[in-house]
Amino acid sequence: MLFQNSFCANSICGPSRANILTGKHSHVNGFRRNGDRFDESQWTFPKELQMAGYQTAIIGKWHLGYDVAFHPLNHGFDEFRGFVGGAVDYHTHVATHGSQTLDWWQGRELRDEPGYATDLLSRYAVDFIARNKQAPFFLLLAPGAPHVPWQGRAPAGRRSPTQTYAEMIGTLDDAVGAVVGALRAHGLEEKTLLVFCSDNGPAAPRGFPANGALKGAKGDMTEGGHRVPFVAYFPGVIAGGKTSGEVVMTMDLLPTVARLAGATLPEGHRLDGVDVMPTLKGEARPPERTLHWLFGNDWAVRSGPWKLTGSGGKARTLVNLADDLAEKHDLLAADPARAGKLTEMHRRWVAETGDR
Repeated sequence: MLFQNSFCANSICGPSRANILTGKHSHVNGFRRNGDRFDESQWTFPKELQMAGYQTAIIGKWHLGYDVAFHPLNHGFDEFRGFVGGAVDYHTHVATHGSQTLDWWQGRELRDEPGYATDLLSRYAVDFIARNKQAPFFLLLAPGAPHVPWQGRAPAGRRSPTQTYAEMIGTLDDAVGAVVGALRAHGLEEKTLLVFCSDNGPAAPRGFPANGALKGAKGDMTEGGHRVPFVAYFPGVIAGGKTSGEVVMTMDLLPTVARLAGATLPEGHRLDGVDVMPTLKGEARPPERTLHWLFGNDWAVRSGPWKLTGSGGKARTLVNLADDLAEKHDLLAADPARAGKLTEMHRRWVAETGDR
């Protein structure tokens, strides 16, 4: 099932990943920007699943803390293969940001190996499935592609940035196909919920239409920053070949997976995401909700088709997404009353949520 109204809760990769793992907004879980540290006290759904008897693994990009104290094995994962930073060279596996040293981990050990990063991570995912085919498991595969640096499988390739970006998307497709193939080969396809989504909008090379008609890209409060792919696949449970206009957010994954796995949240634990399994199964619509985004001073709020963006205490743009998905027509001056109402909704949300 392909969702056409699907969103991440933050348009930057690190905070967005924290949203997914905690089911909470960034100003609630404390991970507000890239480079923040993911507190071990945060409850994550890998921790839930561990306690419910699942074998858990993250393969690929972590980006929730570089220090060993914030290692993914401290956050509910039994296995880790990949890199802790935001990006690595796809061939040398050296970090492209920060230390610019080797960032290729096997568990808690730094250990390099030859190979194209996306292909290696795909191979690890297939191996994890094979080793755990007899028991329940949770696998978070985060290959990194097509994140910078734009590099294809050939180390000395002379293709243009747009050609290389397209190739990298192809390698990501190959990785997804390998996972589906492994599930099928081991008779697990009809026992497994598979979700494909993104942590933020694209940051593609100039000339590559990664966002189609959407305005903006990664880091923006426009639709191009936080409207992302979301595909759910579960043969026999979720109807195949369907599209849905219902609203889902990536931080809905925690409550959805927890309920599906029979995992129990700590008493009094509150979430910002909601269980969307009834929606995936076609049994019920998700609850009506106002959507909020907050990154630094920038924010956005959406109620129904109406979306207001702002910075600090000032509103910036007002659009009706039902009529203007590309956000070309700013209606702020034409409808100040609606803008004022949405601004107050944003202020009240910030005051009511806070850090919890």
